[in-house]
Amino acid sequence: MDSGSLVEVLFYDTFKRMGLSDDILIPSTYQIYGFNGTVTVRKGEVTLRVSDGQGYLDTLTTFCVVDVVFPYEAILGRPWIAGVKGMASAYHQKLRFPSYRGVVEVLGDPQAGRQCMQLDIQQNEERRSKQRREKNKAKETKTAKELEKVLSQDIATYEIDK
Repeated sequence: MDSGSLVEVLFYDTFKRMGLSDDILIPSTYQIYGFNGTVTVRKGEVTLRVSDGQGYLDTLTTFCVVDVVFPYEAILGRPWIAGVKGMASAYHQKLRFPSYRGVVEVLGDPQAGRQCMQLDIQQNEERRSKQRREKNKAKETKTAKELEKVLSQDIATYEIDK
């Protein structure tokens, strides 16, 4: 649950593990911005049934499928929470919503939440390190080419002066 998210997100890895085919994806027309503010690559949209397996919750939900590495399976955002008339509490890690059997309470797992957060931090750090290495390598390549160009010009000038 992410009460700050304006869209429901299904990660592509989860989409594939569910045995779903890319053929069912519908093209998306909007941009999604990740937690770090960058535009997230989207594969498309898919409408799936979200159920708790116990008959308390059964709703069709449209997810935006994104192809990014993330420790979560999916994100249910503000529209979904409002759609089930739910109240989410990040502090208590609970979601409460009315059903025909009364108020249902879904409890989060604080330990799993911490593990996901730690994995996310680790993956982001690895991604940043890789980007820094690639940037440094590109910079070194550019510097080497510029140096080679200057040396070639100097050698040409030296040979002409002889």
